Amino acid sequence: MRNRITAIKNIVWAFAIVICLLAVFVGLLFAAFTRNRDEQFRGGVQLGRKEAQTETAEEGSGTRPPQMGDGSLKTLPETEDAGQEYIDSLTFLVDSSLVGLRDYGVLSGGTETSQVWTTPSGVLAVADIAQSRIVYPGDGSIVTSPDAAMLLQPEILVISIGNDGIANIDQFDFIDKYDTLIADIRRNSPNTWVICLPLTSVTADYAGNDGLSVAKCNEANTWIQTVCQQTGSIYCDAVSAVQDVSGTLLKEYAAADGRTLNPTGVTQILQYLRYHAVS
Repeated sequence: MRNRITAIKNIVWAFAIVICLLAVFVGLLFAAFTRNRDEQFRGGVQLGRKEAQTETAEEGSGTRPPQMGDGSLKTLPETEDAGQEYIDSLTFLVDSSLVGLRDYGVLSGGTETSQVWTTPSGVLAVADIAQSRIVYPGDGSIVTSPDAAMLLQPEILVISIGNDGIANIDQFDFIDKYDTLIADIRRNSPNTWVICLPLTSVTADYAGNDGLSVAKCNEANTWIQTVCQQTGSIYCDAVSAVQDVSGTLLKEYAAADGRTLNPTGVTQILQYLRYHAVS
């Protein structure tokens, strides 16, 4: 009787062991299957992330590198006609010499263009550029140029300042204020590329009492070159299209005052920019 009970116990234990081994086997199969599915899923996510990173890199591949001052003077060589689309991509920060970009309606937006930044009067004295306020194209409010840059993030900003008040500022103050202006703009809009134009100068018979002269303008243009060397901005000699070899503003491109450009002169500047485009 005792042997019979022992045999039954052994059978029960053996059956229990088989059940346990079977449960372990099933558990291992389930774990392996779940792990493979999880790896496949995570692999898909990683692939998706890689694709997203590739798309981001491709989207950013056309972004121009930051402009850095290294002591060299960067200029724009002659190019093929970049077309009206290129001109439409430019933003202009100007004083009275080039305010005709707005007032003559030569840009795509006409006299209501949003491409031109200047003060309400159109006069932008270089000695006051840090405090000067421009008319914000978005709503007509009065803001600083760096604030406008922060809001609008212009792709390319063409700066033409210096004719207003150049006789009332020395070389070091001029360079310091110009450098600060560009630094403030770039801080608020890091991807904006800056192009600096020389002074448009005055005609040979200019007799204004503001101290402006061809010699003074030529001197100031060397200061602007220094600014470009220090900031990495591009020095674009677009005003050569309206001047003679001495730097004198040609009468056919000058307004009656002898110091601002007429519609033909402004058009010449735009034409030069079209054929000396930033790539």
